[in-house]
Amino acid sequence: MTKKQPTKFDVAKGFEEIESIAEWFEQGDGDLDQGLKKFERAMTIADVLKKRLDEAENTIKDIKSKFDTEE
Repeated sequence: MTKKQPTKFDVAKGFEEIESIAEWFEQGDGDLDQGLKKFERAMTIADVLKKRLDEAENTIKDIKSKFDTEE
């Protein structure tokens, strides 16, 4: 079940959210507790994005190998 979750994750929105969090940190006017929560959220998103990109890479490899064997 966990493997299916990343495929439903909107990659563009994930990058936008990480960018938003980075901008928040760059402003430097938040408190520590809020910063820790945002950092944890960013790490969670980054993990999901990495898994999704790994899946995409594997799919590309599968497609390429499919066409390489047909020649």
